[in-house]
Amino acid sequence: MVDVASNLVLSLFLGAGLLDRAFEAEGFCVVRGPDLIFGGDVREFRVPPGLFWGVIGGPPCQDFSSARRDAPTGYGLEMLGEFVRVVSEAAPEWWLAENVSRVPDIDVEGYHRQRLDVDQRWFCDVSRLRHVQFGSRSGRLLHIERGRRRRAGPVEGAA
Repeated sequence: MVDVASNLVLSLFLGAGLLDRAFEAEGFCVVRGPDLIFGGDVREFRVPPGLFWGVIGGPPCQDFSSARRDAPTGYGLEMLGEFVRVVSEAAPEWWLAENVSRVPDIDVEGYHRQRLDVDQRWFCDVSRLRHVQFGSRSGRLLHIERGRRRRAGPVEGAA
């Protein structure tokens, strides 16, 4: 098994990369997995075990969104399954998935799971409920300080 760097994280379902940027801002080295935007397909992706300390991602949420007007396609559940498969293959210490509030629970065998609701209003002027699911082998839990609201500052480079 490879020696795991305690800051090496695999990212799945990149989208605009905002989750990646948050982890990079905190000093993590983020390795981006395949994404449809760039012609990749997570269903064809294989990862060696023990290489990454963590796996992060925001699997597609459209099937679980309360704003959805059509019947779910099943793609959302398929991609949640792919997230579980990659985490199982990678065997990291922890994983984190961000999604809409109606996303089903993500259970990965061998991991203790925690589900947290986070309202975007905590850090900006838009109220949008998101759900973060976190799993760890060791039983480690996330603690989100919620007592004070951060204020959004000006965008860099904005005139």
